Amino acid sequence: MADKITYNSFSGIDIHAVFGSYEFGELQMVSYKVDRERAPVYVMGSAELRTIARGKRIISGACIFVVFQKDGLLEAMNKKEGDHPYISYQESANYENSNFIAPRGGSVNSFTGGVQGTNYGEFNKDKLNVKQPARYSDQLLPFDIVLYGTNEYGQASKMSILQVEIMSEAGGMSIDDLVIEKQMSFMARAVTPWEVVESINLGGKGNFPAS
Repeated sequence: MADKITYNSFSGIDIHAVFGSYEFGELQMVSYKVDRERAPVYVMGSAELRTIARGKRIISGACIFVVFQKDGLLEAMNKKEGDHPYISYQESANYENSNFIAPRGGSVNSFTGGVQGTNYGEFNKDKLNVKQPARYSDQLLPFDIVLYGTNEYGQASKMSILQVEIMSEAGGMSIDDLVIEKQMSFMARAVTPWEVVESINLGGKGNFPAS
C-alpha cells in the first residue's frame, strides 16, 4: 500500500518577495525563464540526427511594481550600504583641488593637474570617484530576489533568483488606469527550485516548525 503524502499549496497572496534585505510590498508580479541552446548533430550518410548538443544557458525575467508616491526600489537600494552598496560611482568633475595633493614646498597647477616644485605630488585616486545615488534601475548592483510563501497552516517554502541585474524598465499611465505600474526586465545568474522551509523566523519572537 502506498504511503500517504500530504501536499501544501500557496497562492499569490501567500508569497512575499525580498530584494536584497528588503521586503517589497509594491511587487505585483515576478516571472523568470531559463533558456539553453540546443542543436542537432548529424553525420554524413544519414538523415537522422545522432545526438543533441547542449550550449549556453541564459536566465531572464520580469517584475511589475505598483508605483505609489515614489520609486520604492531605487529608494531602498540606495539606502543599502556597507557589505553590498547599492550606489553608483561617477567620475568627479572637480580636478582643481580634489585629485592631487601638493607636496611640501610645492603647489598644484589647477589647469593641467601637474605639480610645480622639485617633487611630484601624490595622486589621490579616491577623489576620482564620487558616490552618487542610482537614478536608473540599470545602475543598481546585482542583488538576489527571494520568494517565500507561508499559508494559514504554517507551511512555508521558498525559492531564489540569484545575482539579478536590471536590463530595462518601462512605465506609463492613462485616464483608464486605476494604478500606475512599472515593468522591469532582468537577467540572472541562477535560480534555485522551490524547497520546504523547516522553520519560520518570526523576527525576534521565536521560531516555530513549518510542519
